[in-house]
Amino acid sequence: MEQSSNADDLYEQACSYMEGDLGDVSYEKAVVYLKQASELGHPKAQYNLGVCYHYGMGLPQSHENALKCFELAAEQGHLRAIYMLGCYLILGIACDVSEERGAAYFYLAAEAGVADAQYDLGVLLLHGQGIVKSETEAVHFFDLAAKQNHKDALYNLGICYYSGIGVEASYDEAIRYLELAVKHKQPKAKAALEYVMMNA
Repeated sequence: MEQSSNADDLYEQACSYMEGDLGDVSYEKAVVYLKQASELGHPKAQYNLGVCYHYGMGLPQSHENALKCFELAAEQGHLRAIYMLGCYLILGIACDVSEERGAAYFYLAAEAGVADAQYDLGVLLLHGQGIVKSETEAVHFFDLAAKQNHKDALYNLGICYYSGIGVEASYDEAIRYLELAVKHKQPKAKAALEYVMMNA
């Protein structure tokens, strides 16, 4: 228990530097504590250290190190780490491309409620990329993400309802979702909404 508590303390110290609670935001100082907490097996620290490596925040960018951190956190069930593993596998970042494994990670995270994973899984299902194509299932996962106000999911749902992809076509539903996408500042939603309203 002492080791776990120590890891928690180190992680909290890292968060204080990342959030600027101790003055200016300093990822360089945060990384020092994230590394220590990660070595003690703290999943949130492992994930956040992976994010720092991914973007090169507070240390040199290294997708290889980011991947290792995400793998460690994912093994402990960290949902965002599981999602990031899916992204790395789909895109072949610091590893061989594996759409099937990537889709499987997306599915795990999506089922657990990660909106980005729900949206990305919907895209894979829509195109049959690494997974059996299913427009109906794609809409299901877009809908789950849309319920969390995921702007791209709202946009895609609007397009699906306009075109009758995976659902019965409905101008009203298309307009409703595209209006929500506009509200959440999805960049393509305004033009799509205007087009749909002109053709409704």
